Amino acid sequence: MGIVKNLVEKFQRFLCDERGSLSLLIMSLFMTIVITLLILTDISSIYFAKRALTQATEAAAQRGVRNLDLEAYYRGEYNASRLALNLLGNSEVDPGIPIDCAKGSRDAFDTLKNWGKAQVFISRGNLGAIAIDEIQCDGYQLSIRTSSMATLPFVLPFIGLGKVRISAQVGIYDERKVTTNYYGLNLG
Repeated sequence: MGIVKNLVEKFQRFLCDERGSLSLLIMSLFMTIVITLLILTDISSIYFAKRALTQATEAAAQRGVRNLDLEAYYRGEYNASRLALNLLGNSEVDPGIPIDCAKGSRDAFDTLKNWGKAQVFISRGNLGAIAIDEIQCDGYQLSIRTSSMATLPFVLPFIGLGKVRISAQVGIYDERKVTTNYYGLNLG
């Protein structure tokens, strides 16, 4: 019975003893700060990878939208009666500049395919290979959806997450410049 009472008294003294509690508090705060910094580094890495993927998708969409569909562009050639209707206020709605969807999709695909090769000497960060999920074209707008895997710089043991899938979607259309020059007549 005396041994148990002695052990209980020692355990109570150990619980009431405050020696070393400050160093324990400082170490736990230090570990919290380190883990927070690692998580913030991973989050910023994902942000930069997302930005790089969006820029690549925008570049591909801009390259694809530059392909003019000449037949659709010159289909409804303007004449004197169309000029009169436009001047009287019965003008047609401009849908934009028509795009050759086949050439535009091919150019956009080639741009994304070669994006990694062109960026070899530039720091791409942690962006992996770009996958083209979808290319849509309706004749006036080109829309591209891409995805990639971003590698995180720090894999935290309690999360176990080493890669994150990111995606970007860009839609672009070409429009005519606003001008005061109608049918060769400068009205401005």
